[in-house]
Amino acid sequence: MSSDPWGDLADSLDAVREPFERDRDTHQGFLPGSPAALEAASEPFADDWATAPSRNANIAGVHLATVAMDHLAGLATLLRTHEPACIYGPSSLARSAIEISARCYYLMEPGISPLERIRRQQGERLAGLWEQKKLAEVMSSGKMSAEVQESIARMDLRMKEIADSAHRHGLTPRVKDKKRLPFLAGPGASKPVSSTSLVEELVGQGKGLGTISYQTLSAVGHGREQGMIQYFNRQGVLLDRTHGDLFGSIEASAQQTAVNLAGTPIATFGMLDRLYAQFGWPSLSVGPPAKRLLQIWGRVAGASIQS
Repeated sequence: MSSDPWGDLADSLDAVREPFERDRDTHQGFLPGSPAALEAASEPFADDWATAPSRNANIAGVHLATVAMDHLAGLATLLRTHEPACIYGPSSLARSAIEISARCYYLMEPGISPLERIRRQQGERLAGLWEQKKLAEVMSSGKMSAEVQESIARMDLRMKEIADSAHRHGLTPRVKDKKRLPFLAGPGASKPVSSTSLVEELVGQGKGLGTISYQTLSAVGHGREQGMIQYFNRQGVLLDRTHGDLFGSIEASAQQTAVNLAGTPIATFGMLDRLYAQFGWPSLSVGPPAKRLLQIWGRVAGASIQS
């Protein structure tokens, strides 16, 4: 048993992140002959939404993985002490890393058609532009400068180009509702997939662990009681009920943290497995530390963690 389980958790995250970053910077995209390269070879869906939509949809996967790994770097920093720098912060970073990993996992799904991968990525772009526009309108408070008006006009044009391109390729854009995010519907995709469902697919694989993990971490991030009480350690008795004395403390052990954040190593392993396969990257450098990541977190948690 290690004398520094906190350090073990942190080191195992960095041991995966560092080879990923080297591979990303070395290969700088998908390799020839990979599934991603084959999809992007002819670009039959080139249109106003992008001149190389298949390439863009695949490259978005490595962008998501990079952001997820950045969150893991922050999580490792918080854990790398004999006692944690903070109690609740790791849950918020883990939640973000898991959700982003799940979006990458969904986008990199093997066996889907090139158009379906484009639909997923362009749908994210469409929703992002819609949110940017709403933010600009709120910030301007009805008094729009010429610069803001031009920016909104550009976003409206891009959204129209995406929606029109989607329609030309047999998809069904849903952009009329001013209160809900726009969505690109397609075969087998009649409504947006929730973040909870994406995490469950990656972490729980239909057995519920992903849903439980994501909702628990979200409860911490949103300050919900069921999340906060995980780390409550009640001590003593009330001294004066009139004034509501604080008679407890918040504490965290490495074991409890590894249990509560158990979705993190599972999500990381699954995301990288799909990304490397889709991009044709050799996994010799990241595969072994990814497996050790599961083993180390399982050991500290006192339970087996499997991908």
